[in-house]
Amino acid sequence: MHKNQIKTISITRRDLLKYAFYGTFAGGLSGNFLFGGCVKKKKKPNIFLVTVDTLRADHLGCYGYHRNTSPNIDAFAKDSLLFENCISHASDTRLSFASLLSGFYPHETQITKQIQLRHEVDTLPKILQREGYKTIAVVSNYVLHKGEGWEKGFDIFDDTMNQQELVRKWPERTAAPTTEHAIELIKQNRESQLFIWIHYQDPHGPYTPPGDFSRMFIDSEQKQRHIKLNNSLIGRGGIPAYQQLGKNRNFHYYVSQYDGEIRYQDQQFKRLLNTLQQLKMYDNSLIIFSSDHGEGMGEHDYFFAHGDSLHNPLIHVPLIIRYGNTLSGRRKDTVQHIDIAPTVFNFLGMPPKPDFRGHDLRQPYSEKREIFSEMSSPLVPDRYKFSLILYPLKLIYTPFYQKYELYDLHADPLEKQNLYHKPQYRKHAEDLQTRLHHLRQEDFLQIGSGKKRIKLSKEEIEKLKSLGYVQ
Repeated sequence: MHKNQIKTISITRRDLLKYAFYGTFAGGLSGNFLFGGCVKKKKKPNIFLVTVDTLRADHLGCYGYHRNTSPNIDAFAKDSLLFENCISHASDTRLSFASLLSGFYPHETQITKQIQLRHEVDTLPKILQREGYKTIAVVSNYVLHKGEGWEKGFDIFDDTMNQQELVRKWPERTAAPTTEHAIELIKQNRESQLFIWIHYQDPHGPYTPPGDFSRMFIDSEQKQRHIKLNNSLIGRGGIPAYQQLGKNRNFHYYVSQYDGEIRYQDQQFKRLLNTLQQLKMYDNSLIIFSSDHGEGMGEHDYFFAHGDSLHNPLIHVPLIIRYGNTLSGRRKDTVQHIDIAPTVFNFLGMPPKPDFRGHDLRQPYSEKREIFSEMSSPLVPDRYKFSLILYPLKLIYTPFYQKYELYDLHADPLEKQNLYHKPQYRKHAEDLQTRLHHLRQEDFLQIGSGKKRIKLSKEEIEKLKSLGYVQ
């Protein structure tokens, strides 16, 4: 640009709000909370984010499951606010947590184009760390290990995984050692204002609950249902290779082992809560319990896997929130993971970022909401899927096949009847299509151009293969 030229800058309303937010927040809130001034320094509550990998909401007693898989989670739910219809933004751990921790859709964080979480993404731990919180993570899924960006914003990031899965020899840490590490770090840092994220790997497959938990839900009188064993890591039509427990093909056995892993994790959840009670941290902490995604259990001929579908069994997740006796009951309105970040901000008296998509979970949202989810794989075109819920209708779009599915979740919660080609639903389908394609293109974060495809390294491709995302 010539030195005498004047560059015209276009500033949107969102930009103005953003500048106002950061200016007011940094000057006003920091003055009150960080530097004191005339306002007495106030200790903010601790925040515990507890997430359980691959946990279907409908396999918990508090969500109506017939087996006693979750007595301690159920007891926690009775004294908390339970959301009956929480939707994850993906059926993949990385995409899901990118949204949960940031408050934005997966494609906005760019996690759909690479393995790592980009450093430009401002996450809950980063923001809370700047506001004086001691930020700690204890994670037990190898895809979240250090070096992939998840550790950014954490003062302590514990990804110690000295165990191995029994089938594919993938590093992991089961619920007991995860809880032990978490308890140790809580005790060591109890005098600090804490934000702690504890992510349990159980009940992610292979389903291998320890000891009595492996026998707890086996029904010897139940007629066996044999399904085929797949040679691939995909669960379409049969049991994926990484899930296979010997030559066992009995569907009900695998479900019993999945449920056994939930019960095992539930026991460890009780240990965690008992520790908070003993340390007198339970009633004055914000505790958020959820899952990254669900798991296929034969619906749509898809077994014991995730990452290929956006049907409800894979994206309907539990969400339970507790703070003393201030949050209670059950809510039926549809909520989503991107509601968690603005809820935390509002709870702490921090003005939420103006471009957050979500809403404060403590306040019911009276209008119908657009609930958007997506799946992607850098090397597998038919893995790209998008869904939009505008309750009670849900649209799923698979670009590779130019396929649309439309379901009425109220009348057909199991999504068995595709209504897309029904004449009486044509206008509804067109409306949802327009909304879906708009959300696919919308990008509040604007990280980079968003147009250039990121080339994966050989190492990244091998990681994707080992995780089952590439054949």
